[in-house]
Amino acid sequence: MFNVVERHQKVVKGILIAITATFVVWGVSGYLDMGGDDGYVAKVGSNKIYTQDIDNAMSQNPSQAQDKMQVLFGLINRQLLINALQDSHMSATTAQLQQAIMAIPMFQTNGKFDVKKYEDYLKQSYSTSAKFEQNVSQQIMIEQIVNFFKNSYFTSTTFQNKFIALLSRERNVSQYVVDTQQFYSKINVTESDINTYYKQNIAKYTLPDQVKLQYLQVSLDSLASSLKVSDAEIDKYLQDHPNSGSNEQVDVSHILFTVPNGATAAQTAEIKAKAEQVLAQVHANPAKFAELAKQYSQDPGSAANGGDLGFFSKGVMAKPFESAAFSMKKGQISELVQTQFGFHILKLNEIKGNDVASLRQAASEQVQKQKAQQQLQSVVDQLNDVSYNQPDSLAPAAQKTGLTLQTSDWVAKGATQGLFANPKLQQAIFTDDVLNKHHNSEVVDLGNGSSVVVRATEYQAAKQRPISEVTPEIINALKAQQAQQMAASVGQQDLAQLQQGKLKLNFVNPQNVSLLGQSKDIDPMAVRQIFAASAQFPSYTGAVNASGAYVIYQVNSQAVDKTLDQQNQKVVTQLADQYSMMNLNAYVGSLRSQYKVSYKLDRIQNAGDAAQQPPSGN
Repeated sequence: MFNVVERHQKVVKGILIAITATFVVWGVSGYLDMGGDDGYVAKVGSNKIYTQDIDNAMSQNPSQAQDKMQVLFGLINRQLLINALQDSHMSATTAQLQQAIMAIPMFQTNGKFDVKKYEDYLKQSYSTSAKFEQNVSQQIMIEQIVNFFKNSYFTSTTFQNKFIALLSRERNVSQYVVDTQQFYSKINVTESDINTYYKQNIAKYTLPDQVKLQYLQVSLDSLASSLKVSDAEIDKYLQDHPNSGSNEQVDVSHILFTVPNGATAAQTAEIKAKAEQVLAQVHANPAKFAELAKQYSQDPGSAANGGDLGFFSKGVMAKPFESAAFSMKKGQISELVQTQFGFHILKLNEIKGNDVASLRQAASEQVQKQKAQQQLQSVVDQLNDVSYNQPDSLAPAAQKTGLTLQTSDWVAKGATQGLFANPKLQQAIFTDDVLNKHHNSEVVDLGNGSSVVVRATEYQAAKQRPISEVTPEIINALKAQQAQQMAASVGQQDLAQLQQGKLKLNFVNPQNVSLLGQSKDIDPMAVRQIFAASAQFPSYTGAVNASGAYVIYQVNSQAVDKTLDQQNQKVVTQLADQYSMMNLNAYVGSLRSQYKVSYKLDRIQNAGDAAQQPPSGN
């Protein structure tokens, strides 16, 4: 669960995000900061979070749809914990730190810690041992905090049964949608409306500082692609790295039966017995593996996908899991495999790699990368030297390094996408030296094996867009706003008449909704209202959906989801997790009284994201 592992392990990649995603999203009312800055989107105490940090976090779990705003709040909550740890002078012990780093598979050779591999990683990632160890220490302590809260909540059997009974209720609902589109033709937007809206939203129609650039960029990837690798170099690499030659990967599905921390022998035996029952079902009908995984697996990251973990290499999974996976044949079902997480049933879906051609290709890429790393610093030094000593042009630096002089379109101050959204590069561009004195910038290390130097060719100061230019946008915004209000008004009137028995509507799309398994097309708030509606069926309630339409829900009946009885332990575990995370949320919330948190929400929203304003208040 360290940064280095997150880059190489599919299962682990999502752990940090999974932790942060469970935090309550507190409101931002009273925290908004509109002052000058260097392009950050949030600040926790003196620590800043940039759009690049959000993108990096999201890239670690690309298979799951994520809202940028939710990820941002997760990063904020993580930083609050780090601040608390730092101020309390809490850190992992030397023994904990040593044990954690030595246990990372990518730093091992034949099961033993390899100092050279560790040092090579630090060089490749442009990190220092102190910085890396600090990150590992912070992660160890954060995990201890999370685990403390996770293991601190217990419920009585009586309460568990009542809770399961509540969750097992299902309500069948149909929908009637009052769409906004029918009102657009009835809306008349006046010139006065346009002027008022323009004045009230002037910041939305102000263009930031913009600049066109010439630039030189050097990166590991570009250098590597231009380098040739001989057969002799490949042979030597494989000889020097005998354990790096294997690139065998397996695609495995699994069904996980979680054994909670601190479980007694009797509890463990009970869970194992349940796993053996499911194993018998799998052996009897292997074709139903995915179906059974969806039903029984307690791995939230893979259960919905039929237990599929995707392809992974050796050194990624827990040792017993790995040993079983790489000893199986395609299509084979394992016996029970026990790890620190619980009991697993494995199915091997596919095997790839380990042919001679792929081994040599992988070795060639590594040699390319090593040669590129050796050249990179030399090229950066040349860029620094020539661009600084000849500040009025980038042509001499291009000639000296052999790099191609490139040009940009207009780059906005505060840009959130593309190369020039990098905070360090933004800071280097929008300086007096670059914009007004027309000098080359400093060479900026982007932190990903890439460096850039820029020169401004055109500059436009921030300016307000004239009302004539933005009038069509304003009209559309006003019509959408008024159409939503009209839809809500009509919907609420219809709802009142329905509740009085004075109206009949054509309800469609009947479906079952539960508090545990919510429908994709019904908002969580609407689900709450559906279960708050009268139990005298049919009953009615309404809510605005994500598109602005007003939806009236007809609650037709109520039943009990009997599958919950089969998943009793799973539900109880979820209950404990939810309450323990509530306690964790409360603790993180208390940290907000110690560390000022400010946001720049427009920088996400203006970039075209579907980010929504979080609810106000704590």
